Amino acid sequence: MQITNPKRFVAFLLTVVVLVGAATWFGITSAAAKKTGDFMLAPGTSAATVWQELHDQGFAGSTFPWRFWSWRLGAAGKLKAGTYSLQQGEKIRSIISRFVSGDVNPAELSITYPEGFTLHQIAERTAARGIGSKQDFLAAALPQDYIKDYPYLGDIPANRGLEGYLFPDTYRVFPDDTPSDVIQRMLANFDQKFTQQLRDEAKAQNRSLDQIVTMASIIEREVQKDDDMALVSGILWKRVDESRGLDVDAPIRYVLDKWDDPLTVQDLAIDSPYNTRKWKGVPPGPISNPGLRALIAAVRPQKSDYYYYLTAPSGKTIFAKTLDEHNRNKAKYLQ
Repeated sequence: MQITNPKRFVAFLLTVVVLVGAATWFGITSAAAKKTGDFMLAPGTSAATVWQELHDQGFAGSTFPWRFWSWRLGAAGKLKAGTYSLQQGEKIRSIISRFVSGDVNPAELSITYPEGFTLHQIAERTAARGIGSKQDFLAAALPQDYIKDYPYLGDIPANRGLEGYLFPDTYRVFPDDTPSDVIQRMLANFDQKFTQQLRDEAKAQNRSLDQIVTMASIIEREVQKDDDMALVSGILWKRVDESRGLDVDAPIRYVLDKWDDPLTVQDLAIDSPYNTRKWKGVPPGPISNPGLRALIAAVRPQKSDYYYYLTAPSGKTIFAKTLDEHNRNKAKYLQ
């Protein structure tokens, strides 16, 4: 190959070196344990043997980050024997520091995210536990940053965040976690809980994953009793299949961030694709992060003769077959 412009070629090589170095450094600094479990570090075991055993037992995808942090932390010859509790997602540098100090249990906290929390509520709660800021979390909650590990995120339009896909649960977190670390665990949990069988059932009904998650997010916010979710799902999908609007309040509350106060006539008239009184079909995206029961209800709706429902102040769902019956129920339970 003849180089016609040596300076430009050298600049190109330097750029490649910098990019490769940056990618390698990111991989090293973000490397974490691949699974949760106990690891026994036997007395007198060399550091090289320990890193290989971690790899062989499935805690590590590669020994390189372990060897790097061992060198960086000066850990060789200082590892203390013991049975260590390792948590998936715990950073490698943190684990090696514990191997040196003999701290067999990780310094961990836990965060509980209830079913139906919105992305903003999740971001606020995460920040309140000292893991980044709310804005850090929102900036990290972009599908394109995780689609390589979780291909199911390819169903989300490019202009949307991860609303709907951050699985509500109680998570273990660590002092050196970032918002991206927490998001990774939530997406992995969604991937595990929303099984391939459920995805296949949705596909057989010609429902996309995003449609299912969106419907589940509405059910989660509309229905208080788990036992009523499948029946409400049947009503809502019936409206979709008949090219009707869903005629529900929760998406409007989501757009207005008005979850507790009564909706006004002006609220119900807003011009938004989330106004299911004006727009037909499923809204353009989830309005909360649904739990497993709501997701299952969205995939497995219960058929019935009902067309209407309301939630009484007691939390009970009241169903009706006709509009006249529904109006009588509103007069009885809501006024």
